[in-house]
Amino acid sequence: MDVVKRIEIIVPTVEVNAVLKRFKKVGIVKYNLIGHVVGRGETGEVVEDWDDHSGNTYILTTCKAGEEDKLFWELQPILQKFGGVCLVSDAVCYRC
Repeated sequence: MDVVKRIEIIVPTVEVNAVLKRFKKVGIVKYNLIGHVVGRGETGEVVEDWDDHSGNTYILTTCKAGEEDKLFWELQPILQKFGGVCLVSDAVCYRC
């Protein structure tokens, strides 16, 4: 059992590869992706045509406590330019 930081990110689907490159840069190699995320945020409602990649993707990962700031600063250019959200919370991992 390890205490970790749970990181939840929602970004435009077209930016997922850019996010994953930044994961690799800071040493994060494990993650989960959930596509076709819709909802409502600061920029309004996000809907998706299931036949294209115009929607959002949810990314879930973890890191050791203290490493989340490094990732946050790597993601800032993407989040500021394209929108999205990055949530960080404390978690306990039983299989880390």
